[in-house]
Amino acid sequence: MGRSAISKAMPKKVREQHVSGLSSAKSSKRKGDQAVKFGSLSRKQKNDLKEYGTLIPQDFEDNDDDESNKRRRVVYEEDLDRAMEEEEIQFESDKQDESDEETWEKPSAYSQLVGSLQKTSKNRVFYDRIKREQEGIEEEASEDEYDMVDEQEEGSELGDDDEELDDKEESGEEEEEEEEDDAEGLAEKEEEEDQIMIGDESSDEEGNGRAEDIFSRHFADEQPKQFDQDISRIVERKWTMEAFEDDALKDVVSYTPTASKSIKESKPITDLVKVQVRARIAKIWKKANKNCVDPEDETKIFTPLQDRLFQQFNAYRDVLYCNRSLDNAAEIRNAYVLHALNHIHKTRDRIMRNTNRITKAQTDNVDIGEIRDQGFTRPKVLIVVPFRNSAVDIVDAMIRLSGSEQQENKRRFYNEYKLREEDTVDDTKPADFLATFKGNIDDHFRLAIKFTRKSMKFYSDYYGADMIIASPLGLRMMIGAEGDKKQDFDFLSSIELVIFDQANNFLMQNWEHVEHIFQYLNKIPLDTHGCDISRIKNWYLDKKAKYLRQTLMFTDFLTPEFNAVFNKYFLNVAGKLKIKQKYEDGSILDVIPQVQQTFTRVDTTSLAAMDDTRFKYFIEKTLPGLRKSAIMQSHTLIFIPSYFDFVRIRNYFEDNMYSYEPLCEYTTPKGITRARGQFFHGRTSFMLYTERVHFFRRLNIRGTFHVVFYGLPDHPQFYTEIVNFLGLKFNEASAAEEATFSCTALFSRYDQLKLERIVGTDRAQKMCSAQKNVFMFA
Repeated sequence: MGRSAISKAMPKKVREQHVSGLSSAKSSKRKGDQAVKFGSLSRKQKNDLKEYGTLIPQDFEDNDDDESNKRRRVVYEEDLDRAMEEEEIQFESDKQDESDEETWEKPSAYSQLVGSLQKTSKNRVFYDRIKREQEGIEEEASEDEYDMVDEQEEGSELGDDDEELDDKEESGEEEEEEEEDDAEGLAEKEEEEDQIMIGDESSDEEGNGRAEDIFSRHFADEQPKQFDQDISRIVERKWTMEAFEDDALKDVVSYTPTASKSIKESKPITDLVKVQVRARIAKIWKKANKNCVDPEDETKIFTPLQDRLFQQFNAYRDVLYCNRSLDNAAEIRNAYVLHALNHIHKTRDRIMRNTNRITKAQTDNVDIGEIRDQGFTRPKVLIVVPFRNSAVDIVDAMIRLSGSEQQENKRRFYNEYKLREEDTVDDTKPADFLATFKGNIDDHFRLAIKFTRKSMKFYSDYYGADMIIASPLGLRMMIGAEGDKKQDFDFLSSIELVIFDQANNFLMQNWEHVEHIFQYLNKIPLDTHGCDISRIKNWYLDKKAKYLRQTLMFTDFLTPEFNAVFNKYFLNVAGKLKIKQKYEDGSILDVIPQVQQTFTRVDTTSLAAMDDTRFKYFIEKTLPGLRKSAIMQSHTLIFIPSYFDFVRIRNYFEDNMYSYEPLCEYTTPKGITRARGQFFHGRTSFMLYTERVHFFRRLNIRGTFHVVFYGLPDHPQFYTEIVNFLGLKFNEASAAEEATFSCTALFSRYDQLKLERIVGTDRAQKMCSAQKNVFMFA
C-alpha cells in the first residue's frame, strides 16, 4: 500500500521481527540497556509495566543462548505491587527534579515528524545549524557540512521494504558503495525522464550565453528589499518619468519607481532562446510569423515594431500602446501571443519541476525546505477582446505558434466562433469597418484554454485552465455585481498577465465593464478551489499581486478613459510605458467637399461643469443661428458622441416642438429606414445622430446640407466620413443650397486629444490655448 506524505517523511524504524510477529530479544536487550522514564512511555508500555512488572515479559523473549529462560516465570502479586510502588516513587522524584517541565501532553503529528527528523543522522547537520542560528550563534557552517547537506539532498532512493534497509546496514562497505552507485544511476534516469516530460527546464537558468531570466526574478517568491519601497512610491504616485522618441514606437513616456536605463536599450533580438523564450516555441516562431517579416531577410525574426514591443513585454513592464492600426494589428497580436505562451509554459514547467522535486525528496526522506511557486488558482493569462472574431484570430495564432499536435474541442470552437456561410458583409464599407466586423461579432463570450506539452484543450474548466479569452460583457456576467449571491471572480485571483486588444472598441460597448474587470483582478478568492496553500507565493497572500501583474493594452488612439486606467491600475513595480504618436496634419485633410469648417471653443471653469456649459452654449448660441433662415434650418445633421447627451438634446427638442428624427444605437432597423427617408425628403429638419450608431452601421446619410458636431468623435475617421455626407449629391439640392453647406464643431480644452487627431497636434495645442475661440478651416 502507498504511504502518506507524512509517513514518507518519517524515518523508517528498523527492528528485527520474530516469526510470531513480536519483537526479538536483541531489540529488547538494546532497549533495556538505556534508562527509560515512566513519563516517556507509551500507553501500551505503561499497561505492560503495570501488568507484568517489566516492559517486555521475559517469557515472550526468545534467547537461544540461555535455555533456562524458556521456562515461564511466575510473578507474585506482592512483587508486582512492590515494583509499581518503586516506579511511582521514581516517577515522582523525576517530576520534582524537572520542575521547569509542565504537565505532559501528547505531542502533535507535526512535532513527532520534526523530532524524528532531528534525530536522524541525515538531517542532524541541518537542524544543528538551525538551532545555532536560533541561539544567536553566527558561526558559518563548514564547507564539509554544506557538502554533506547537498549530498543528502541528492541522495538516492531508499527501498520500500524494511528488510532491504536492514541488509544494507549489516552489509560491508563494498555492498554500500555498489547500492549507492545503483541508486545514483536510477536518480539520473528519473531526472532525464522528468526533463522529457516537462520540456526544456534549463531555460530558467543563467549561462550558456543566455540573458538573465527576468521571469524568475520578477515572479520569485522572495522579492528584494526594494520591493516594498517601490510599492510605497507607486501608492504615493512618485513615479520617475522620462520621455523619449523611438523609431519604431514613436513617442514614449516611461514611468518607473526608480530611474532605469534599460527601457531605452534597443539592441535587436537575434535569438529567442537567448532572451529566455522556450526552445519549443522559438523554433516555430519564424514560420508562424512569416506573414509579418520580410521573407527575403532570413536574419530577422521580428519586425522593428515587434522587436521593440517584445523587449518591453519580456521585461514584464506594463504597456499602453496607442498606435495600433490595420497595418500592424497582426504584428502586435503575434508578439503578445508569443509572450503569453512563453509565460504559460514557464509557469507550468516550474510547477511540474518543483512537484517532482518534492516527490523525490519525500521518497528520499530529504528536507528541501519551503517551495512556493503557485497562486490561488491556475489561470495566469487573461486576454480581453471585443468580439468573437478577434478570439478566432488569437486562437489561430496560438495553434500555429504552440506546435500542439492535438486541439480538443477545436471543431466546436470554430462552429461557435466563426461566421456562418450565409452571413455576408457589405464590401462597400470602409476598411476599418470590414476588419472590425468581419466574422462573428457577438460580444458575449468566455473561453477557457488548457495547455499541455502536446495539446490544447478548448472549453476547459475555468479553474483548470491556463488562459481565458473573453469579452468585457462575458466577464462582467460571470463576475456579477457586488452583493450578488452567485458572484464568481476567484478565477481572476492569480492572473499574472492581462491583455486588452482593440481597446478602442470597448468605448463603443460599455467602458464600465472594463473598469469592473480591473476591480476584481488579483483579489483574495472566496474559496480555496483545491489549491496547495503551502505552495502559494507570499506576495499573493499579502495582496501584492497587483504590483507584479503585467498589463498590456493596445488601442488605436489615446483617450481620457485610457489615461485614467493607466494611472489607476497600471501598478507594475517593473515600470510602465505610455506609447503614442504625434499627428502632423490630422484627418481633416481627407475631407472631400469644399466647405468651410468652423471650430468653436467652449470655455468652462472645470471638467465637472463641461456638460452643462456645452449644452447651454448649444441651445443659446448654436441652435438659434441654425433657425435664422429656412435654408439653414432644414437638412441639418447633429452629431452627438455620448448617448447621455443624445437623450438630453432629444428631450429638449421634444419639449420645444422641433421637427427632428432620432437615430441612435438602439433604433430598430425599421426606425432607421424611416428616419433616413424623412430626412432625405426634407419632411423633418433635424437628425440626431450618435457616434455609436455610426460605429456599428456606417450609414451614409443623404440629404445632409449642414453638419453640427455637438462634440468631437473619438475616432478621427468619423469626422471625415460625416463631413463627406455633404458631398453626397442628389437632384433636389440647388446651387444656392450647395453654397450654404456648412460644418460647425464645438470643443473645449478638455478635448485636446480628440482635436489633435483631427487637425494635428501642433494646431490643437494652439487652438486650446489661444485667446480667440473661433477657428476656420476651408
